[in-house]
Amino acid sequence: MKFHLPFITLLFATNVLASPNIVVSIKPIHSIVSALTQGVSIPTLLLSGNQSAHHAHLKPSQISLLEKADLVVIVHPDFEEGLAKSIRNIQADKVLTVDQSEDEQGHEHEHEHEHTGSVNHHSWLNIEDMQDFTQALSQRLIKIDPKNKAIYLDNLDALKLKLDELQDTTQQQLSNYTNQPLMTYNNAFEHFIENYKLKSVGSVSRQHGENLSIFKILKAKQIIKDEKVTCLLFTSEASDKRINTLTEGLKIKTADIDIIGFDIKPGANHYLKLIQDITHKAVQCLK
Repeated sequence: MKFHLPFITLLFATNVLASPNIVVSIKPIHSIVSALTQGVSIPTLLLSGNQSAHHAHLKPSQISLLEKADLVVIVHPDFEEGLAKSIRNIQADKVLTVDQSEDEQGHEHEHEHEHTGSVNHHSWLNIEDMQDFTQALSQRLIKIDPKNKAIYLDNLDALKLKLDELQDTTQQQLSNYTNQPLMTYNNAFEHFIENYKLKSVGSVSRQHGENLSIFKILKAKQIIKDEKVTCLLFTSEASDKRINTLTEGLKIKTADIDIIGFDIKPGANHYLKLIQDITHKAVQCLK
């Protein structure tokens, strides 16, 4: 069968327009994007395996993915530090950040937080923040792909319902432990703790990768004793040796929590499974 060139050109153009090329930095956000683009396109996950968004060194193939994308979705330039240089080379209108609140509050406010280390970009750990993001994302998708507006809106309704159910279920599971004092190794869990009104007495470290002094460790051990803390949440960046030093001689449970979901299959259901896993580990620690 032979096709005339104009028909082939039209068919190719139609297919391109039907599938926006979307690249997403990390798995949890990729999952949210995947849920909204179902039936239209499959977004590309930029950081696969155990690549850290903080320290990633992009391969030429990954840089090429960013350059060819119609839309790049990241958490925030301050979070994906390893991607900062590549992101700066992309047109601003082709980048969507999950955390936009700091941007809207002005550079002076941002600059102040840079030195205090109080800005926290692990916002996917708060389902309510993800509800807001899904709204912003759907609007951007409709803008770049208006002819699939109906699909995006249907997907948005379905996703919001799932997130509402996830929020209710998680709230219910953690409700019995809101008065149980806990400590975290770093600030990664702040959004999760705030969302479910858990009783955190503070974190051992404020920043990722910080070399803890003996003074900080001793101070944390004293707080654990004084506040009768029975649960310490930490991420994989904390070595077993450091956790053992911190908890030695104390009656305290620990939970090593993967907040990215490196071992969970990427896709639309990844985010739901991730929150369920984090909640389960938190409950086991707080019991």
